[in-house]
Amino acid sequence: MTIAIDLSQLITADAKAADALAADRDRIKARRDMAIASGITVAGMALATDDLSQSRIMGAALSAMLDPGYSVQWKIAAGFVTLSAPQVIAIASAIRAHVQACFDREAQLLAALDAGDPVDIETGWP
Repeated sequence: MTIAIDLSQLITADAKAADALAADRDRIKARRDMAIASGITVAGMALATDDLSQSRIMGAALSAMLDPGYSVQWKIAAGFVTLSAPQVIAIASAIRAHVQACFDREAQLLAALDAGDPVDIETGWP
């Protein structure tokens, strides 16, 4: 009796390690996205930072840059507030800094992962 073994179907240690690394990278990305959407507080106002909220405030910031007299009724967790053009720009800048800090933390974690260093994906996020 002959038993045929298809060696191309074997899962090697290298393949397992590559899969584990890819899974770790995916978990870091998911954690980054969660951190981005966690919100921030600017001038005592709790602000959403999810993708849709970012898009909306960036649109308002464009209007504020084009018209220094611009003001807008903006809804925050506590209700509506009137924001002046400089306030809208400051909020948009703060949100952008928050998003960038999340990407910076992801880059740090990925570099550590690639170097074979242990990583804690739950700490160090803005």
